[in-house]
Amino acid sequence: MGLGEQLKYGSVPYRWVGNTGFEVLMISSRKDPSRWIFPKGTIEPDEGPQQVVLRETEEEAGVTGSVQERLHYETVGKQQTMFLLQVHSHVENWLEERERSRRWMSVEEAFLVAKQMRESRPEIHDVLEAAVDVLDKKLTRQDTGG
Repeated sequence: MGLGEQLKYGSVPYRWVGNTGFEVLMISSRKDPSRWIFPKGTIEPDEGPQQVVLRETEEEAGVTGSVQERLHYETVGKQQTMFLLQVHSHVENWLEERERSRRWMSVEEAFLVAKQMRESRPEIHDVLEAAVDVLDKKLTRQDTGG
């Protein structure tokens, strides 16, 4: 990590859509509202990774849920750890609602968004790919009764 760079923790919020699929929740970047990203932030004193994931997801996206699998992916130059977060509830008013938009996206739409940012933010595509791999396996287990 570079001087002054801190490890960030974040989430890929998702919800099931019927028995056949899922959507992911993306938020707009404060630096460039036309870019869609996932919630993340730095750890506070006396906080663990899961606590920072829950806090940042609620502050930035206005949703709460349960932290699940850690997502394994590699991106050069970024020091961040991401987790799946199954969304259980959302609020209409949240801390950063004036600074960010939030949008539920199908997997296909999210990959299109990630592809548009591949040059500047390759980690968005990489973490999305890792999330989809895990969620596809969960769907397969549901289909087979496992």
